[in-house]
Amino acid sequence: MDFAALEVREKFARIKNDLPEEIEKPVIAKYEYSDVPVMILAMTGGKRYTPEILGKIVDENLKSRLERINGVADVEVGGRRERKILVEISQDKIDAYHIPITRLINVLGANNLNLLAGDIIRTTDKFLTRIIGEFHSVEDIKNIGIATTQGGTIIRLKDLAEVKDSYLEATSFSRTNLAPTVSIYVQKESMSNTLKVTNALLQEIEAFADDEQLPQRGIRLVPVYNQGDFILKAIKDVQSSLLFGAFLAVFVLWLFLKDAGATFTIGISIPTAIICTFIMMFFQKLTLNVMTLSGLALGSGMLVDNSIVVLDNIAKKRQAGIDRKTASVTGAEEMWLAIFASTITTIIVFLPFIFVNKEIRIMYQGLAMTIVYALFASLLVAVTLVPLLSSWFAPQKNTTETANKTGQKNILAYLKKEISAREFDKKMIKAKRLTFGKFFVLFQHFYRRVLGRVLKMRIFVILAVFCMFGIALYVFTQRLGMEFLGTTQENEFTIFIELPTGAKLDISDQVVKQMEEILADVPEVKTVSSRIKPWSSRIYVKLVPLSQRERSNREVIDYLRNQVKDIANAFIYFEEPQSMAAKELHIELYGYDYATLREIAVNVSKRVGEIPGFVDVKIRMREKRPELLAQIDKAKAAKWGLSVSSIAETIHAKMRGLVATRYHSEAKEVETIARLRREDRKTFDDIHKLTVVTEDEDIVYFGQLANFKPGEGPTEIWRKNKQRMIEVSATMTKYDLARSVEIVRGHIQDMKFPKNYYYRFGGDYEKMMRGRKELIFVIWVTIALIYMVLASLFSSYVQPIIILSSVPLSLIGVTIALSVFRKPKSVSVFIGVIMLAGIVVNNAIILIDRINFFQREKKANRYRAAILAGMDRLRPIMMTSFTTVFGLLPMALDRTEGSGLWAPLAITVLGGLVVSTFLTLFVVPSIFIFFGDFRYMFKRRRKKAYEYDWKGFERISDLPKK
Repeated sequence: MDFAALEVREKFARIKNDLPEEIEKPVIAKYEYSDVPVMILAMTGGKRYTPEILGKIVDENLKSRLERINGVADVEVGGRRERKILVEISQDKIDAYHIPITRLINVLGANNLNLLAGDIIRTTDKFLTRIIGEFHSVEDIKNIGIATTQGGTIIRLKDLAEVKDSYLEATSFSRTNLAPTVSIYVQKESMSNTLKVTNALLQEIEAFADDEQLPQRGIRLVPVYNQGDFILKAIKDVQSSLLFGAFLAVFVLWLFLKDAGATFTIGISIPTAIICTFIMMFFQKLTLNVMTLSGLALGSGMLVDNSIVVLDNIAKKRQAGIDRKTASVTGAEEMWLAIFASTITTIIVFLPFIFVNKEIRIMYQGLAMTIVYALFASLLVAVTLVPLLSSWFAPQKNTTETANKTGQKNILAYLKKEISAREFDKKMIKAKRLTFGKFFVLFQHFYRRVLGRVLKMRIFVILAVFCMFGIALYVFTQRLGMEFLGTTQENEFTIFIELPTGAKLDISDQVVKQMEEILADVPEVKTVSSRIKPWSSRIYVKLVPLSQRERSNREVIDYLRNQVKDIANAFIYFEEPQSMAAKELHIELYGYDYATLREIAVNVSKRVGEIPGFVDVKIRMREKRPELLAQIDKAKAAKWGLSVSSIAETIHAKMRGLVATRYHSEAKEVETIARLRREDRKTFDDIHKLTVVTEDEDIVYFGQLANFKPGEGPTEIWRKNKQRMIEVSATMTKYDLARSVEIVRGHIQDMKFPKNYYYRFGGDYEKMMRGRKELIFVIWVTIALIYMVLASLFSSYVQPIIILSSVPLSLIGVTIALSVFRKPKSVSVFIGVIMLAGIVVNNAIILIDRINFFQREKKANRYRAAILAGMDRLRPIMMTSFTTVFGLLPMALDRTEGSGLWAPLAITVLGGLVVSTFLTLFVVPSIFIFFGDFRYMFKRRRKKAYEYDWKGFERISDLPKK
C-alpha cells in the first residue's frame, strides 16, 4: 500500500501543472481502518450552556489533553459554530466612498503583521529590528484606516462595517438523546492498539471531568461510540469459550482415565503449552485480540492431543510390567514419529497462505500463527514434560487385577481370557455398577466385532462412503449459500436520512427530530446521537445489550422501517456496522454520460426493489444541485475595464467572504472573514444589485455585466478503474451474498444496455470470488504438502494416500454441520476446511502407525494388525477427538454479538472432525486392506487358510504353498 501511494503521488506530480489553477489542491491519501474514529464523545450542558460555550471548553482544555495521549492521531470537534472575527460590510457605505471590497480586505491583511526587518550590529552585541503591527483586540480592527476622504478625514473600518467576535452560520447540528451537544471524534494511529487507546481516553476523560468539575457545573461528557467496547466484549466471549473448552477437555480426560495422576499430567500440559505459546507470540509481537484468542480457543483441545497419545502408550508399557522410568522413555520414543507427523501435518496447512490476497492473510495471520505456536508447544510438552511427570506420578505396581477393576486393560491381555466376546459382554452388562471404564471396554468389544464385519465388506463400505462424499461435495458446492465473511451483530446501527440536494439545514433538522421522536418510544434503544447536515444526516443508535432485550437488531430495524414510511420527502435507510462483511449487495453501472447512467440506475433499482428479501434500495449518486448561473458579458465588462477574474473575485468576496487576516487571541488563531451583510445578499434581486468598482472608481451593477439563468451543477462524480460509475445497493435480509447475486442477475439480465454501458457486482462479491478461487487452490496445495510430508516420514507412496482418505470424509461432516447451523460458505469456512486437512489426518496417522507396528514387531498379518491397531488406538483417538470437539463446542454454540468472527470456523472444524473420526475408525482400515488386496493381485497366488478365533472375530493367515 505504501509503494502504491508513492507511485500515485509520483504520477500526479507529472501532470499537476496541467490542472486548472483555480482548483483546490488534490489530496492523495491511503485509506486505513484507523481513519474511522475509535471513539465519539458528546458534551452537553443543558440549557445553561450553548454548543459554542461547550465548544470553547473543548478547544481550550480537553482537545489538547486528548491529543497528548500516546496513540491518538487526531481529535476533531463538531456540532458547534466556528468562532470567527466577522467583518459585515454595508454595500451602501463602501459604494458611497467608491471603495472596492478587495481593497478593504487587502488593507486588513497588510496592517496585521509582526515582521523581522533586520539587525543592527554593534561592537559587542547585535540588536534585531522588528516591526510590530498585530491586532490586539477587536477595537484595533474596528479603528483601522481603510481610506481617506478628499478633505483628509480617515475612513475607518467601523464606518463601513460592523466588526464582531462571533460565529459563522451553523452548517451542522449535533444532538444526543434530544439534547444539543458538541461531538468529539478521536482517531488513532494506524499501528496503535485500539483497546489501549480507548482505555487511556476513558481515563483522561474521567480526570478531565474531575479537574474541571463538570458534574458540579451541570456538564456531561459521555462516550457515544467506543470501538473498544465491541472488541473487549468479543475478547471476553472468546476467553470464556477458551476456559470452558479447556475445562470440558480436562473433564473428558478424567472420564477416560479415571486416574488423578494421569489427569493431572495432561491437565498441567494445557497451561504449560499456553505459556510457551504466549512466549513465542511475544517475540513475534502478536497481541491478544479476537483472532489470536480464537486461535488459542481452537487449539485448546488440540493442545493435549500429543500428550494423550504419549501418555496412553506409556500406560500400556506400565501395564506390560515395565518400570516407570523405562515405560516413560520407551513409550514416548515409540510415539515420536506419529505425534511429530500429526503436528507437522497440522502446522503445514498454514504454509500455503502465502498464496492468498493480503487482506485475508492479514486477517487470519494472528489466528494461524497462534495455532502453529500452540501445536509446537504441545509437541514440546508431550515429549518432555509428560514423560517426566509420568515417571513421577505413575503407580509403582500395575497388576492385571488392578487393570481389570478399572476396565482400562490392554486389549492384548483381554485376548488371553478364555471366554467368548458375547459371554464377556453379558458379564459386563450384568455388573452391579456399569462405570464409564467398563462401558468403554464394552464399546471396545463392540467396535472389534463391527470392524471385523466392515473389513469383510470393505469394498461396499468404501463405495458407500465415497458416494456420501459425492453427495456432500454437491451440496457443499451447489446448494450451500456463500458470503465473503461471517456477519456480526453489534448493539448499534446507523440511520441515514437523505433529502433532496439543496435542502436547508432547518428542513433536515425537522426530519431528524421526527425520527428521534420515533426512536424515543423504542424500549431497546439506549442512546440516540444525531449529526444533522443540510442534505444528509445520520443518527447513531445504540441498543441495550443483546441479553437484555427480546428483539434482535434486525427486528428493531424492521420495526423502525415500517414507522418511517409516513415521513415525506426523505429517503431513510438503515445500516449495521460492517466489522467484517457488508450486509449490502452492490451493483456497479459503468458508462460515460451521467444522465444515461442515472436512467439505467433508476430502472435497476426498481427491479431490485420488487424482489422480496431486498430492502433499502438506493442509488449512490447525489442529484444535481440547483444553481444560479451568471454568464459574464465580456464585451460589456471590457468597456468598464473589467475582466471575468476581477468580477468573480469581487462577487465571491461579497457573497461568501474571504479570509482577510488572522487574529491572535489566547494563543489561538481566529480567521477574520470580510463579506457583505446578510441583508445585502439575501435575494435574487440583491445579487443583481451587487456592485463592482472599476479602476476609475466607477460603480457598476453586477446585473449590467452578466446574464442570469437557473441551472443545475454536479455535486460529485464517481470513477472506478478510470470509468464513470453509479452504484445501486440494497440491504440483504433473506439471502446470502452468492444467492442474492444469482437472484438479482436473473431479474436484470433481460435489460438492454446501450453500447459501452454495462454492469457488474462489486463490494464483497469481488473479494468473495477472488478469495474462493485462491482458497480452493490453497486446499490442493495443502493436500500436496501433507502428502509429501507423510511420504517422507512413512517412507511409502501408498500409506500417505490411505491417510489422506480421511480428508474427503471430513467434508461430509462439514456439509452436515453447516446445514444444521444454517451457515453459508465463507472465507472462515474455507479456512476451517484447510485446517481440517491437517487435523483429521492425525487419527489416521496414529492408526496406520500402529498397524505398521503390529506387522513389524508382532509379525501380525494385515487383517489382524488392522483390528488390533483399531482396538489399541481406539481410546487415544476417542480422547484426542473428544477433547478437540469439546474445546470447540463453546465457540460453535456461541450466539453473542461477535460470534460471527469465530463461530463459522469452529462449526466447520467441529462437524468435519466428528464425522471423520467416526468414519476413520472403519474406513481407513478398510482402505488399508483394500490396497493390500490390490497389491496381492499382482503377486503369485497363495493358498489361503482361514482360522476362526474363539473370541468372535475372523483371523486370516497367509500361508505359502507347499
